[in-house]
Amino acid sequence: METIDPIAIARMLLIYVHVLAIAAAAAAVAFGDFAIFARQRIDRTMLETASWFASIALAALWISGLTMIVIDIGFDLAQLLDKPKLLAKLTVVMVLTANSLALHWVAFPRFYLPQADALRAATLPAVFGAVSATSWIYAAFVGVAKPLSAVLGYGGFIGLFALLLLGAIALSLVAVRPCLASRMGSVQVSGGRVVAG
Repeated sequence: METIDPIAIARMLLIYVHVLAIAAAAAAVAFGDFAIFARQRIDRTMLETASWFASIALAALWISGLTMIVIDIGFDLAQLLDKPKLLAKLTVVMVLTANSLALHWVAFPRFYLPQADALRAATLPAVFGAVSATSWIYAAFVGVAKPLSAVLGYGGFIGLFALLLLGAIALSLVAVRPCLASRMGSVQVSGGRVVAG
């Protein structure tokens, strides 16, 4: 009878947690988009709840991913540098994490205040949204792109990511920004008072 390898079981459970976290993050992002685009005005409560769940899912992804790296290569940086796909995924997830912080601290607060120029105010949220969507999708792609690792290398993975980011940002500025602006409202001056439009 074969014995059970506890390291293999631990890694299997970590992969399972990683996959569940990706699914939870996708659901949270979908609910966040629904909170922004489903009605004429942004549903602040739903957006904040979705944002909280997305943050928890991202933390679970970091914890499970880093634990798998430690199991696989320990703290050997030389081995890490020899894995272009893993380095690319870490880079994309770092961009995703920094962008998530920008979404929460810079973009979302703009949704809750009346804006004098809603189209201009919607620019950063549209850019951050494009970076978020592209990063989530591309991180999942890199996760399964082992056959392309030798062909693309780190530079190829990151170059493709940069091209996708540029395309997504351009599309978002043209198609998404006006929709965001219409939900952010405008500010009008009435009798010396500022009122939401």
